[in-house]
Amino acid sequence: MQFDSYIVQNVEIAQTIPLNCLPPTSQYSTSNKGFRFFKRHARRAFTLAETLITLTIIGVIAAMTIPTLVSKYQKHSYVTGLKKAYSTLSNAMTLAMHDDEVWEYWNGDISCYGSTNNIIKKYMKVVKTCDSNNWEECVEVNENGRPIQGVYGNDDIFVTADGMTWSSSFSVDINGKKGPNRWGRDIFWFEMAEYNQNGVAQGTVMPYGSKLMTKYRGYDDYYWNNNPSSPKCTTEIVNRYGKNSGWSGAVYCTGRVLEEGAMNY
Repeated sequence: MQFDSYIVQNVEIAQTIPLNCLPPTSQYSTSNKGFRFFKRHARRAFTLAETLITLTIIGVIAAMTIPTLVSKYQKHSYVTGLKKAYSTLSNAMTLAMHDDEVWEYWNGDISCYGSTNNIIKKYMKVVKTCDSNNWEECVEVNENGRPIQGVYGNDDIFVTADGMTWSSSFSVDINGKKGPNRWGRDIFWFEMAEYNQNGVAQGTVMPYGSKLMTKYRGYDDYYWNNNPSSPKCTTEIVNRYGKNSGWSGAVYCTGRVLEEGAMNY
């Protein structure tokens, strides 16, 4: 009882202490032993200036890194699209070469790109066809109204279900009318082996600028890197010739991208 009385007395005394008499950085709390004081831990917030500086730094870093990340992603998508186009065209050509009716129509000659193009279209999921009367409905055209994608400037164009556009000379825009519509970025070119020659079977799809095409032709001038000191597929070449309608110096990039498995320019 004496102990309980002691506690009650101390509580009553503590309650009579004016609050303004307490230390300004302290506070008191109750416990089973009565009241005691302990030091208050102050918390300091960020100032507006500090917050703005932090946000500015984050913005600068983002401005420096995001364009690089976007560029890498775009290049990766171009490479993926080109690989798919190569596979699609190769499969279509293989099916055509094993079709007795087609082979009889060709009579062993697939050197005419126009007829070859019309034949292999039956093995691709074509959803639209364009010619000189409506090229702009399928592809980007230049100031003369000719398709940038056209190797010879007057190619017929057809669109497949995956959104790719193909020309009668076997160039492909792997994302259709969507930009940049530039040779060496999203436009590439393939050739067909017209005959059995130099160990390359007739009907083989050859990326332009590849070692395979060089082997078929019999000399290395068709190889994108036949002169390492002056390669035929560079950023400068793509920027300079990438929008050409008809022959473009950037066509050799097809071989480079498929050889390296990346767009290293």
